Amino acid sequence: MTLNDVEKIISSAPAAELATYNCEGFPEIRALLNLANLTQYPLLDGKAMKFDGENLTLYFTTNTSSRKIQQIRKNNKVCLYFCLPKKFKGVSATGFIEEVTDLNIKKDFWQNGWEIYYPKGWQDDDYTLLKFTSVHLHCWFNFALHDFGKSLKDSN
Repeated sequence: MTLNDVEKIISSAPAAELATYNCEGFPEIRALLNLANLTQYPLLDGKAMKFDGENLTLYFTTNTSSRKIQQIRKNNKVCLYFCLPKKFKGVSATGFIEEVTDLNIKKDFWQNGWEIYYPKGWQDDDYTLLKFTSVHLHCWFNFALHDFGKSLKDSN
């Protein structure tokens, strides 16, 4: 498996599953729009997903008022999962996530139709852009496991 294969899985996955920790220390998982999916978001090609060596950067949107933002502000260590279940392929990306505050970047990611989530557009206070940076990628491809990046014990 190569990083090109990882990119293909992520860019084909219909959604991204995000795991954060709640106030009691338990993980919570929810689906996010996969902005790296080229079929759904062709205008974000080259923006929503970038590799720097074995480190992966991904962007997501969510509501500022959501519980996940409160959880991220308390603990920004997260895990993302992308899968193509019918092909037995998946990517688990562990790393850090942060809120993007630069209005120009938020505007650059804005997509027509998102007014359904953020009625005031890209300047809506409830529109948050998130930036994820991986530490480790654990992948399933062709019935084998593959790892990229630091081992998790080295990332503390």
